[in-house]
Amino acid sequence: MKRIICSLAMMAVVVSLLAPKGAADDPVDKVLKQSGYTVSLDLKFSKHKQNTLQHVIALLDVGPNGYATGFIVGDGLVMTAYHVVSGDLSAAKKVQLGFGAKDRLDVKVSINGCQATILKVDQDADLALLSVCSQGETIAPAFQATLSENEKLLVIARPHGDKSVKHGIFSGPYTFRGQQYWSAKIDGRDGYSGSPVYNDNAEIVGVFSGYDWAQKLAVISPGDRAQKLLADYQASAKP
Repeated sequence: MKRIICSLAMMAVVVSLLAPKGAADDPVDKVLKQSGYTVSLDLKFSKHKQNTLQHVIALLDVGPNGYATGFIVGDGLVMTAYHVVSGDLSAAKKVQLGFGAKDRLDVKVSINGCQATILKVDQDADLALLSVCSQGETIAPAFQATLSENEKLLVIARPHGDKSVKHGIFSGPYTFRGQQYWSAKIDGRDGYSGSPVYNDNAEIVGVFSGYDWAQKLAVISPGDRAQKLLADYQASAKP
C-alpha cells in the first residue's frame, strides 16, 4: 500500500513539473494586465515668446495639442523621452502643430490631469524623469542592461490614453548623434516616444525614443541609462 501511495505521489510531482505555466505565472502577461505601468502624457505646446494676441489665446484652455507616453518608476515618478518634454520638435512637426518651422516652443506636461515637473534628464540618452501626482501603488521596475541577437521584445504605449502593444525583435546597436542606442524591428507611430520596452521576462530593456523610417527600425534608449538616471535621482534625493 505504501508503495502505491509513493508511486502516486511521484506521478503527481512529475505531472506538476510537466504542466505548462499558467498565465498568472507569465511575467509578460502580468505586465500586460498592468499596462506596463504606462501613462499618457498630455502635452501643451506654445510659442516661447508670444505677442499680446497669442498670449490671450494661450490663456484659453483648448486642451493639449500633443501626446506621448511615459511609465511609472516609483511613487510620483514617471520616466519618458526627453525630447517630448523639451519642446525641441522637428521643423515639420512644428508646422503640423501650427507654429513656424523656426519657432522656439515651450511645453507643459500633465498626466491624468496633474501637471508634471521635470526632475532630472539625460539629454544624450533622450531620457527625462518627471515628478507627478501619486499614481497609486507601484513596484520598482526591473532593468536588463544587455540584449541578445533576435531577442523578443514588446513595447507598451499609451498615446492619447489608448493602450497599444507591439511585438518585435532586437536588431542591434544604433548610433545617433554620437551616442549608442538600441534598434528593434517594432512598428511605431506618434505618441510612442517614452514607452517602456520589455523582454520576455518583463524586464525593461529600454525606452522608445523614435523611429527610423528609412530602415524601418525603432530607436530605443538603453535600459542601463534609464536605470542610472533613476538611481542618480534617488541618491540625490536622500536626506
